Amino acid sequence: MQEQEIYQKIGELLWSIMPEEATMVYFTGDIYPEHWSGGANWLLKNGKIETFPFGESPYEIESQIYALMKKLRSLDMFVEKWTNYKITLTEEGKIDFEFAYIPEEDHWPTLYMRRVSDLKKEELAEYYIPLEEWEMRIKLREQNKA
Repeated sequence: MQEQEIYQKIGELLWSIMPEEATMVYFTGDIYPEHWSGGANWLLKNGKIETFPFGESPYEIESQIYALMKKLRSLDMFVEKWTNYKITLTEEGKIDFEFAYIPEEDHWPTLYMRRVSDLKKEELAEYYIPLEEWEMRIKLREQNKA
């Protein structure tokens, strides 16, 4: 399967789960050697972001999107293998892909497309990150720069 075919199939899968009242659907996720995660949410016309209720996610479609993202990541066009991604599909059918490389040691399960060490102290509660974890990851990032 080629790059354009993968993008097309992902767009079709996202379209199939996009609620009628949504103006955009997002699928964010991560891929690491030992684990992966991801899921969809969407933007409503009133500006509110919604997600599937607990236990009601379209797990089969999410698994298919993950498998396609893993296949996309394996293509030779990606010299540096990204670990985080965000896909945006608009109600007009426009699709956009963003990729980021977040080292596993600076990753957090509720945080996509950003490192823990990139956060400000005031943002920790939003992602359920303990202060000690944040401090440790900032220290680790500084050590790795040296």
